[in-house]
Amino acid sequence: MKMQEIWNKLSTIDVNKHTEKKGQFTYLGWNFAISTIMEHYPNVTYDFLHYTDSNGMVKDYIVAPDGSCSVECVVNIGENTKKMWLAVTDFSNRPIKNPSCVDIANTKMRCLTKCIATGYGLGYYIFLGEGLPKEEFYTEEQTTEFAKLIEHECFKGKKKAVKDELRKSTSKPHYQKVLNMMKQRIEEFENEQAEAINQDLDNQMKGKI
Repeated sequence: MKMQEIWNKLSTIDVNKHTEKKGQFTYLGWNFAISTIMEHYPNVTYDFLHYTDSNGMVKDYIVAPDGSCSVECVVNIGENTKKMWLAVTDFSNRPIKNPSCVDIANTKMRCLTKCIATGYGLGYYIFLGEGLPKEEFYTEEQTTEFAKLIEHECFKGKKKAVKDELRKSTSKPHYQKVLNMMKQRIEEFENEQAEAINQDLDNQMKGKI
């Protein structure tokens, strides 16, 4: 399973109805993030990293010298692995010193959601401060089809113009629009060629009658 395919699918999902506010910051709800990625990729797995402190105690968070803490998690989809970390903070996004188990538990779920967003694309546009997801990127299949179509003889001397048109956008719909135009032009060209051949045959037949 290719990473680009996963990103293309998840990054175009509109998550605006499933966001939450924490102070002045907007976050994607972890329950929606998990259910959505499970719906599309049921083989997804995730885990929170554990550490052993100087006393030999295993913890699922890291303690900084000033008493503040952070957590880390990993999310796996097939052979793709993404890692993310997040500080334990209050509603003003300030570090919490000596946080409670609830603070840590909430941060772990937000860290998981952030990993899904920044690693695999679901709700990524929220972290960029954008209001809506971007259009889906062009696919590898589309680029392969373009490479084949552009070699047709009808585009001889016109390849640069066609490529310039393609570069106007990296979205999947734009690529498909250009591909459809190219296929239409090829069909028209081949019909014109066939008509010209038929006309030559007609002229030859008339000359023999």
